[in-house]
This record gives sequence, C-alpha cells and structure tokens, in this order.
Amino acid sequence: MELRETMTLWQRLQNTAKPIVLYGTGNGADAILDRCEALGIPVAGIFASDDFVRHQQFRGFTVQRYAELCAKLPDCIILIAFASERPEILERFFRLAERHETYAPHLPLFGDLSLVSPSWLLDHEEALQEVWELLADEESRRVMRNVLDYKLSGRLEYLAPVTDRRGDLETLFDFSEAETYMDLGAYRGETIDEFLALTEGRYEHIYAVEPDPKNFARLRQHMERNQISKCSLIAGGIWKEEGRIAFASKGGRMSCHDEHAADTVPAVTIDGILAGRPVSYLKFDVEGAEMEALEGGRESIGRFRPKLLIAGYHHDDDLWRIPLYLHSLCPDYRIYLRRHPYVPCWEINFFVHP
Repeated sequence: MELRETMTLWQRLQNTAKPIVLYGTGNGADAILDRCEALGIPVAGIFASDDFVRHQQFRGFTVQRYAELCAKLPDCIILIAFASERPEILERFFRLAERHETYAPHLPLFGDLSLVSPSWLLDHEEALQEVWELLADEESRRVMRNVLDYKLSGRLEYLAPVTDRRGDLETLFDFSEAETYMDLGAYRGETIDEFLALTEGRYEHIYAVEPDPKNFARLRQHMERNQISKCSLIAGGIWKEEGRIAFASKGGRMSCHDEHAADTVPAVTIDGILAGRPVSYLKFDVEGAEMEALEGGRESIGRFRPKLLIAGYHHDDDLWRIPLYLHSLCPDYRIYLRRHPYVPCWEINFFVHP
C-alpha cells in the first residue's frame, strides 16, 4: 500500500508563511488552537458562518465574518474547526477549498495520545498491510488509502469520494424475513427505522441497546409510538464483560464510556444478552467501545457469523484492530470498508459478512 502524502498537516503549518485562520468555534476550535499553541503555530483569526457571527470573543479572538477576515487576509490558510454531514455545509467546505488553501485537521475523538503520522504508519505497517490484503474489494482499498492520506494531510480532496450508506447496505448485505437484529448504540431509534425499511417490516426480533438515560427514554417512546413489536430494549453500555462502567451521559450522540465520569451505567455484553440465541445482523456505533463490544460478543459472532456494520472512526487504531480481530474470529468473513459523507473523516464503516 503506497500513500500519496509524506508530511503531516502540522508540519506543513509549521513551515508556511501564510496566515492561518479557523472556520468555526467550539470544541473543535479549542482542540485545534491547543495543538497549534503546543507546536508554535500562530493563528491569525477566526471566522464563522454569517448567521452565527455576533462578533463574540473566542479564545482571545473576535469572531468575524468570512468576508471581513478575507478582506484583511486574502491569501490565508483555512482550518475547518467543526464537523458536519449536512449537504449544504459540505458544499460550503468544498467551495472554500476551491478559493483558499483549506484543510480539515484530523484530531483524535477520544483523547488518544498518538496521531496518524509517518512514524505511526511505520509502527503499524505490518498490521495495516495485513488489513489491506484482507479487504474484499478494490473500493475498500481505495477508501483505506484515502482515509490514511487524509489523516496525514487534512486535505479535503480525500474526503470527496463517498458512497451512500443505504445503497451500501442493500448492495453488500442480503436481508430476509428471518433477521434477528441487535442495534448497539440505538440512540433514539433511527437505525431501527433503517432496519425496518431494509426488511420491509418483517423480522424475527430486535434487540436495542442504549446506555444514555435520556436517549433511552426517547428510544422507548419511539418504539411505543410506532408500535414496533418483537423487540427487547436494554438500558446499558455494551462492553466486554458485565458489571458497571463509568459513563458520561450527555443526552445526545456523544454520550460515551469515560473512565473519569462520576456516573456509571450497567455494562452488558452481546453474549450475555443473547444467552445462546441466534443473531443475524449487528450494528455497532458505540462511541469508541467497538472493540470492547466485539470482545463481549466473540462466542455469538463465532457461532452464528452474523452480518456486521461497525463504525471504524472513533480510534485511529480501529482501522486495523477491528478487521484483524474479526478475521481471527471468523477467517471466512468478507470485510468491506466504506466511507459516507462527513467532514472531518467520520462515518468510516466496516461492512462484514460470511
């Protein structure tokens, strides 16, 4: 596997003479500013979308409109400092990249200490090459190369090629009337609705696991309001063993296991929930606990070899740890890698079936 990029975005920024500005405020901007400060990279300004500009202060900067900042710094580098999957926002990002040198910096979602860099690639070269050879088609290898080139460089051009999630589900998986579905990270029911559409409402059973109490309450309301039957709702965090885990409940999509959180939730496992019963399809989007969830389901996965849809973007190491673990459980699994629209490089998903 050969990559196009050899230098990290941060190295590029350390060596530029152009002024650097951020697009957006909030947690993403905080993380980028912190890293720039640590590396001695000067930031010249911050702008926001016109609808959000109130000329407020953020980290010592007056937040400006795009036109105001570009009038002062016409030849600037723009760092996108927030995430979006909305088509109109993605279009705006790519229009900016046509006018300016524009990047969407890759930063770890959960505070991982290492970043994708030439040394990271060298450290994991053998594992990444093994995954490259395991992937089931050329599209998967194209996605893997683009993901790594993006994480090194922050260039938007590597995020432009995407596929459609629903189309991938219909193309890569076969669904029958006898599906038993386990939705890990069921949130408020959106991916259950997706499953019902794929099976035209005919299935054996649904297990829906959601740890956040507010999300779980909305999930229950959704199931009752839509009279979805043959389902089991489990209030707990999916994990590698049963017990309790520290959990940061945020009432949204970013609720997650956090060893520093004061609150705890019940820890449940795939094998414990199924208790020997069959499963044909599992979806994993559990905010960084995908590997732990897989470990807690090794008996069921090895025995029933279900279809798997697994988020692969919460940790950089997931790009090789997840597929190699699955291969160790079921050597005949076919592993596909797809990426769906998002900036930065989120929505990387493994589609897996026998």
